[in-house]
Amino acid sequence: MPTVIVRHDTPIASTLDGTRDDLTVTPADTNDRVRELLPEADALVINPANWEDDLLEGLDRGDWVQATSTGYSAFPIDEFADRGITFTNATGNYGSPVADHAFALALGLARGIPSFLESQHERTWDRSHGSELIDLDGRTLTVAGLGDVGESVARRGRAFGMEVYGTKRDPDDYHGVLPSDRVLAPDELASMLPETELLVLTVPLTPETHHLIDRSSFEALPDSALLVNVARGPVVDQAALIDALESGAIAGAGLDVFDEEPLPESSPLWGFENAIVTPHVGGRSKDFVDRFVELFLHNYDRRTEGLEPKNRIA
Repeated sequence: MPTVIVRHDTPIASTLDGTRDDLTVTPADTNDRVRELLPEADALVINPANWEDDLLEGLDRGDWVQATSTGYSAFPIDEFADRGITFTNATGNYGSPVADHAFALALGLARGIPSFLESQHERTWDRSHGSELIDLDGRTLTVAGLGDVGESVARRGRAFGMEVYGTKRDPDDYHGVLPSDRVLAPDELASMLPETELLVLTVPLTPETHHLIDRSSFEALPDSALLVNVARGPVVDQAALIDALESGAIAGAGLDVFDEEPLPESSPLWGFENAIVTPHVGGRSKDFVDRFVELFLHNYDRRTEGLEPKNRIA
């Protein structure tokens, strides 16, 4: 009977348990427990934050690793391929919740929600910041990375009446809501920054996107611009971001991802009035576990039938 180990901090294992008569589901709370169980297992469900490369030693040719994430920079994809290990990610499961979170951050900054929450807690009726609030209608949104999440952000931007542009690795392969003249190659992003008022980052972390937004980017953006990062922390040069927030080079930043997670208590990012920090929860929602289990079972059934699994990377 096939066995899947589940290493995650949500109830994926308990939800998956009993869904297939021929499948044994075993939760693992630590990587040491994963190492103990892995040699007898056929599949591993794991969050990239929990992956450690020595887990490879417990995997055999023909085994399957299913990531709970869309991004897979933490995983040794070439090693999986060389060893005959199937690897799939969770592309398609995160578009709506992450896009909603990106706009929650953007709207929180634009409408001054943090300062109003502070006034609420102090029971103070303070309208003094009203003239500083921003409306999104007619403003320019640039989405760096028109994948599943980026496309969802673009749709929401259009619904808010924004002028939306986006980047895609191959613009000719784009089939989304934006006109073709609004879809740019990655190397054209810099040319869009001077007119970008909301920059949302949704690109995967790769060698090409590491520090995609750097000091020159902050210099190019208008000082009224808002940055939202729901991609990966290292897509932004964090030191340059801190300097930009301190100097007023940008108006604010909504951040769900960071170089180091959890974000250290000593990080200056906690203290900026023009920043909103959330603990990498953009992809989480009440529906997260059910969506993921549906994807896993779809792939489990396809593998059982000898068919190609969805979202196969290796």
